[in-house]
Amino acid sequence: MAMTELLDLEDWAWQHATDVYRLNLYGHLTGRTVLRRSAVTEEELAGAIRNSFTQVNETAYREMVKLATDAALETYDRVASRTIKLSRARRAN
Repeated sequence: MAMTELLDLEDWAWQHATDVYRLNLYGHLTGRTVLRRSAVTEEELAGAIRNSFTQVNETAYREMVKLATDAALETYDRVASRTIKLSRARRAN
């Protein structure tokens, strides 16, 4: 696999992880499930964070951030692993 392809793969995996982080944090902050959406806008997330300051204590907020971070890192691992496996399978054929 060429270095450029690896960099593109890493960027792509990080983008998916970022989207998952933002969706999870938004969902935790608003208490709403974000079905059938692949991302939330910066404005939506910023608004949810602003609104949470009056509704969520610091401990709860930290836990939401931790949960969103864990989900994002898990997504990155899954996306990168799957793509590398597919790439190796293509090269083997």
